Amino acid sequence: MHTWKTGSMALMAALLAFTTACSGSDSPEASSPEQKQTAHEEPGPFGKYKEPVTLNISYYNPGEVKWPQGSSDTLQENRFTKMFEEKLNIKFQHAFEVPQSGLEEKLNLLISSNDIPDFMFVTEGQFKILAESDMLEDMTKAYDSYASPLLKQVIDGFGPEMKKKVTYDGKLVGIPSTVPAHDNDGVVWIRKDWLKNVGIDLPEVIRLDDLEKVARAFIEQDPDQNGKKDTFGIQSTSTFVTSTIGYNTLDLIFTSYQSYPKTWRKDAGGQVVYGSILPETKTALGKLQQWYAEGLLDKEFGTVKPDQFAKDISAGKAGISMGYTWAPMKALADSVKNNPKADWGAYLLVSSDGKLHARQPNPMGKIMAVKKGAKHPEAIVKAINMVTEMDNNIPGAPKPYVDSPGTNWTVRPIQQTFRTKNTVYDRFQRFQDAASGKITREKLLESDVGIYDNYLKGMDTLKASPQDWAYVLYQFHGGKLVLRPEVVEEYSQYYGITKSMELKWANLTKLENESFIRIIVGDKPLDYFDTFVAEWKKQGGEDVTKEVVKEVERLK
Repeated sequence: MHTWKTGSMALMAALLAFTTACSGSDSPEASSPEQKQTAHEEPGPFGKYKEPVTLNISYYNPGEVKWPQGSSDTLQENRFTKMFEEKLNIKFQHAFEVPQSGLEEKLNLLISSNDIPDFMFVTEGQFKILAESDMLEDMTKAYDSYASPLLKQVIDGFGPEMKKKVTYDGKLVGIPSTVPAHDNDGVVWIRKDWLKNVGIDLPEVIRLDDLEKVARAFIEQDPDQNGKKDTFGIQSTSTFVTSTIGYNTLDLIFTSYQSYPKTWRKDAGGQVVYGSILPETKTALGKLQQWYAEGLLDKEFGTVKPDQFAKDISAGKAGISMGYTWAPMKALADSVKNNPKADWGAYLLVSSDGKLHARQPNPMGKIMAVKKGAKHPEAIVKAINMVTEMDNNIPGAPKPYVDSPGTNWTVRPIQQTFRTKNTVYDRFQRFQDAASGKITREKLLESDVGIYDNYLKGMDTLKASPQDWAYVLYQFHGGKLVLRPEVVEEYSQYYGITKSMELKWANLTKLENESFIRIIVGDKPLDYFDTFVAEWKKQGGEDVTKEVVKEVERLK
């Protein structure tokens, strides 16, 4: 059981030393009532303040919220805010409320006008500007003295780079939220009822030739048996390649060639290079160009928005969806709602070496940044301690909306998660262990029991409740593939933003995207890739690469 109560005597000694140092100082600042309150009235990571402490924090509106029936809860006052008040005597005041899509722009404006709230979750780029402008509070002592052992374990579990990224001039000036591994691992979702109709039997692990065979059959052999050639093969959105895995993108095609566009890799000589300009990416583009010419890749490739593909899937016109393990929640639920006979299966698309080289997201999420001079910087650490226990399902941790699963965690004042690296992987493993009888239902976490009970009902029965069906498909079938030994974690060498990137990256990205599209649709020959690489370097790519290499070395 990982709670602050299991902390070592060394931690308690450090806290006592910090308290003694504060109370023993002769300086007027150290002997102020406010400083005495911080030193004496709320010791420890979960100590409660005697007087209310209010934190002015950035906040995005999570959109439509399904509050418990009959509840008077609001974004300003709800079970989460009451929990922080009751346990810590901490209140939160929203500095502003904007839609999530407008949060980054709002913070950019506040940063540029030097009018930031006391507490805010910011992007890595925003954080860099704040740190270099000396706008942030030194959180070293607050973190060392008040972060719970669990919070420290979570952050340290991602390696020393995590804290280095938020350290400037030897001072810790931010607290990083975390993104677990395997949350976006790629899965090919294929309609098994269509496979049966066209006479194809697939293993759970497939190769690119298998996918090509299926796409061709779905176009030519009337898989929905309506007597018409009106079904698609492989589709992709206008955002067809990402740094990890996107919804209905072509990311898995690149990965099958061990190509890693939009990420920083080490080449054969150990040098850090940009994945989009490597030979493997050219090979992948060659295959996609061939597919487009043969009609296997949708002719509207590169222009269609993601929601259109969702409509094609739900209307029964598409039987292949490439994306992440949790894609059923977004793409497939309406398919069985409109046609209960639709039967979707999960498949692992591996490369020539038999592995899925799963590109992982940046392990560092948004960063909690504290305005220089803000009162009670340690209070935000205490609040984060509490959500860390909730995020990691520590026994006894509060579950404010356990009776109302539709009330999403984003309504809490701390709108980021602090989860261990293996959070997602471990949950997939628990479900497989429960399904095979290795662990009993009683051994599951409270948050897992309802999902397991739905699994026991059977997939066909669950189709009467499409969202429950989709969630079980995600956790038990998509998740099962993530546990396979063929899956290999692949992290980018660098996720941040350098100075040259701030000026040149938008144009370089535009050059890359347009070049790739022109090659795929045949507007340019495959060898145009070499021209793209030369232009990319010339227009600033070489400068960016030098800065990235330098930063990678620094983070070591």
